[in-house]
This record gives sequence, C-alpha cells and structure tokens, in this order.
Amino acid sequence: MKNRKTVKITLTALLTASALVLSLVEDALPTAPFMPPGTKLGLSNVAVMFAASSLGIAETLLTVIAKAVFALITRGFTAFLMSLCGGILSAVCMLIVFRRVGDLSFIVTGIASALCHNAGQLAVSFMLIKSAAVLGYAPVLILASVGTGILTGAILKAAMPYFSRLKKYYD
Repeated sequence: MKNRKTVKITLTALLTASALVLSLVEDALPTAPFMPPGTKLGLSNVAVMFAASSLGIAETLLTVIAKAVFALITRGFTAFLMSLCGGILSAVCMLIVFRRVGDLSFIVTGIASALCHNAGQLAVSFMLIKSAAVLGYAPVLILASVGTGILTGAILKAAMPYFSRLKKYYD
C-alpha cells in the first residue's frame, strides 16, 4: 500500500530540485538576442506549473520559496525579493487558472503566470528604486511574458503525458 503523503513529499522534492537545476542551467545560458535585458525564459516554472496543476497550494508555494532561497544564495538579496514576489504571484495565478480552467490550456496558464511573475518583479523594482520610470519597462515585459509563457506552457503540455504516469501514486 502506498503512502500518499510520502509520495507527495518526494514528488515535491523532485520538482523543487528540477526547478533549481533548470534555473541554474538557464543562468548559464547566454541571453538570447531577441530577449529584453534582464529577462529569462522561465524554464524552471515548468516544474512549478506541474506542481500547481497536480499537487496543491503548499507544494507549489514550497517550490517557489525554495527557488527564491536559491536565488538568494546564488544571486543575492535583490534576486531573492524578485524571485519570491514574482514567484508567489505567478504561483497563485497558476493555482487559480488551473482551478477555473483545468489542464485545457497550459499555454494560457503559462502566459498568465509569466505576466504575474513580471508584475511582481516590477513591483519590487518600483519599491527599491522608488521611481515610476521602472513602469516604462512594463510593455517590454508584457511582450516577453507572452513569448516565455507560450514556451513554458508548451513544454509542460508536451511533458504531461509523462508526468501523468505519476498521478497513480499520489491521487
């Protein structure tokens, strides 16, 4: 007989580790010429989106917090704040969209969560810099969010047949 709680904890740990590795790999990649300065592809959010679609609030937020602590350790306090605020807004968005729409549109969820992530990061930037000039970067981030959201949503959609094999262990 399987212990559902143990399986969920283990899966959360694996997803968190995957998110951290993807974040590390993404940091090592050069910025693509078509990407605005300071933006990332958000590949680690694929793990967070899977947690939001399949596990629960606690598991999703735990993964987000671990990613933020990893940013603190590897990139400093400002990166921590950006990751934490953007990540929490993004995760809440994912949880809401998955509850309302279900798994029908991973791409819509990817775009909406990327927009929320960037909104959280803009809010942190605004608080740190204390200048509305930061908001001038919003249109660029909106466009980047659409592109990265499509990418992460498409990756999750392609991976779901493999991930769904795990459901028998924790449902």
